[in-house]
Amino acid sequence: KQQRWIDRYLGGNSRSNWEAGIKYERYIGYLCEKEGCNVKYTGATLKLNDMGRDLIAFKEKTIYIIQCKRYAQGKEVHENHLFQLFGSVAHYKKEHPNHKVIGVFVTSSQLSDVAKQCAESLSVLLYENIPFKSYPTIKCNIGKNGEKIYHLPFDQQYDNITIQFSKGEFYADTIVEAKAKDFRHAMKHLFSN
Repeated sequence: KQQRWIDRYLGGNSRSNWEAGIKYERYIGYLCEKEGCNVKYTGATLKLNDMGRDLIAFKEKTIYIIQCKRYAQGKEVHENHLFQLFGSVAHYKKEHPNHKVIGVFVTSSQLSDVAKQCAESLSVLLYENIPFKSYPTIKCNIGKNGEKIYHLPFDQQYDNITIQFSKGEFYADTIVEAKAKDFRHAMKHLFSN
């Protein structure tokens, strides 16, 4: 049953632009984690309060503030998004003066010529035409107590979980794969008054 949910999540069309955007942010976060970054999924967890910081990726002494835009091919991204990212990066730098903070803009489409010029002037790294691709979405996480738990994209804590490959954590394609490595599904937390 859970595997059918995963297959439907990956294969189905998103019901809203927000959902399509979150799927794209999660995919880009996955790529960052594969590169050794520790990622905070702030777009998914903070929603409209993310300040244009869809992802915050930490690698060694550098912090990457990443804004993601999943647009249809042919639709151009304009400079207003670069200005928002630049402002967000400047604000983050002020709060974290001892860190190197870099703005990164990732889109499935392309940027207008003016937006590209602005990105260069503002020292924002650009990644254009990065399509959303199918990827393993089951997060297999090892807790502080050594407990092995897997999280599905629709689980309560999914976007609060960061996968660190160096700790033996990984992304699985299937429930069978996760269970074969002794991971169990995350339990829903029940809160009482």
